[in-house]
Amino acid sequence: MRNRLFELGCLCALISGTGALAAEPTICPATISTHQQLASAVAGWDSFVDDLPQLLSAVTFFDGAPEEKASLVYDKIVKMGGKQIATWTFEAQKTRKIWLACRYSGTAITLKSALPDTTRVCTVTYSLKEQIAGMESIEKIVCK
Repeated sequence: MRNRLFELGCLCALISGTGALAAEPTICPATISTHQQLASAVAGWDSFVDDLPQLLSAVTFFDGAPEEKASLVYDKIVKMGGKQIATWTFEAQKTRKIWLACRYSGTAITLKSALPDTTRVCTVTYSLKEQIAGMESIEKIVCK
């Protein structure tokens, strides 16, 4: 399996003890491990758990907590050279936080993280040549 880094390069305006601004990346993990089991037995069948990792398969940006289901559609999408780049733009004076949800193949587990209030734009670069769980594979996520 190819080792991929899915780094959400957020340029965060963090105030340090000296008052200087610093950049701190946030990472959308490339893989996660889960422990899953049947909620109830299925007559005539035995189950087993394979050891395949769950790969990052999709990301979604939300206006407010993801549980509220207010997903945001990209503002622009461009295809070029076997890649597709989607761009989301966020208002400067938003009253609700923007959240990033990372979804993984083979599981219902989703990771979520609120983006810094200073985030104004995020781009996601997808490969049109590879798919994970039926979705174009994510090559890069950058937020500023």
